[in-house]
This record gives sequence, C-alpha cells and structure tokens, in this order.
Amino acid sequence: MEEVSIEGAEVVPKKFTGVSKKPIILLCLVGLVLAPIAVYDDNWLNANIDTDDFGGTIMKQNVYISLDTFQMEYCADDDCEIEEKQKLGELYQLCYDEVIEEEGDDEVDSDEMEEMCGPWNELNKAGKTTKKLIFTSMFIVFAGILVSLSPISIQYRILPYSMITAGGGVTLASILNWKRMLPEFTENLDNGSGQAIAIFSGILFLLAGIIGIIQSRKLIKQELQIDSVAEE
Repeated sequence: MEEVSIEGAEVVPKKFTGVSKKPIILLCLVGLVLAPIAVYDDNWLNANIDTDDFGGTIMKQNVYISLDTFQMEYCADDDCEIEEKQKLGELYQLCYDEVIEEEGDDEVDSDEMEEMCGPWNELNKAGKTTKKLIFTSMFIVFAGILVSLSPISIQYRILPYSMITAGGGVTLASILNWKRMLPEFTENLDNGSGQAIAIFSGILFLLAGIIGIIQSRKLIKQELQIDSVAEE
C-alpha cells in the first residue's frame, strides 16, 4: 500500500481496499433465495377453526391463506391432509355465481354482492399486489448487485448500495401494504410463515445495503482526507 508522507503531517494511506463486497452480496443472495420462497409459501395467514375429541382422537380443522390460495386442512391427531384448495380469484367467482343462482340476477345489487363476496376479491387483489412488489424488490436488489460489480461503482460508490437498501424497503413496504389491503375478517387470523420469511428477506436486503452505504461513506471520507493532505 502506497503512503503519502508530508513533513509535519501523519503518514496517511494513499489507497484503500474499498468496500468489502462479499458479505454484502452473500446477504443479498440469501434474501433473493428467501423472497420467492415467501411468495409461494402456503401459510401467510392461518387459523384453527374447529377442534373436537372423538373417542380419544383429536380432530382439527385448520385454514391457511397464501397470497393466491385458500386451503382447508383436516387433521386426525397428527395425520393431516389438505382436502380443499382453491385460488382466491376462483373463490370470488364461485361465491358470485352461487349468490346469483340463489337470489337471482335482479335481486342482488352491487353493494350486497360486495358485502358477501368482496372479501375474496380483496384477498386476491392484496396477494397480486404483494407478489408484484416483492418481485420488483428482487429486481432492484439484483440490479444493485450488478452495479456494485461494474466499473460504474468506482465513480458512484453509494449508488449500488442505495439500490439494495431501496429493494429491502420495497419488500417490507409490500407486507405493510398487504396487511392494509386485507379484508376485516382476517384480523382474527394468525400470521404465518410466509410473512416471517418475507420480512426476514427484506431485513437482509436492508442490512446489506446499509453496510455498503456505511463502508462507502467511510471510504469517500478517507479519500477526501488524502486529497486534502496531498494538496497542503
């Protein structure tokens, strides 16, 4: 490592090793693996809706909601099976068709239909929006990684890590937005593993980006100090 030595001044390193990219990229890659796992996880919301004891056998009925599906699970002790699985968009259409069949097309107005079937549509819209936002965040993070490995990062040191941080922010914001879009009945449901994985992925992106920004700022500050000493 070369050094600048000026009489009466401290010996200051002229060159630095730069930002340590390996741990940052590793955090991003782990987050990029976890994000799609979260998106396709069947358990974003769950609830036990019935538990009975039949002659010593514990019978349970559980509900699982993902970003795009509704599942009903039946358990006899620890032996569980998914017996009902429907796409949220299909459930809305099924509900709509059943109401029309029972009440007649002229007997149900749009407000009544929305009250009866609207929650399925709200769940479907919330899931679709969240999927798009999470995949967008993955694209932003991946683009940030590519920029950090390209020559442009020499001139714009903070840019790639700002992109990665933004990707993490989008991931976490997508979950908050999803919760905001959920219908009222989901307030009684428990949070599932899909949410937890998505949150962890977003935190990894944020952590990677913040580490990169801090290291880049330190490097820029050190280089400015060298230039200042060299000019004196």
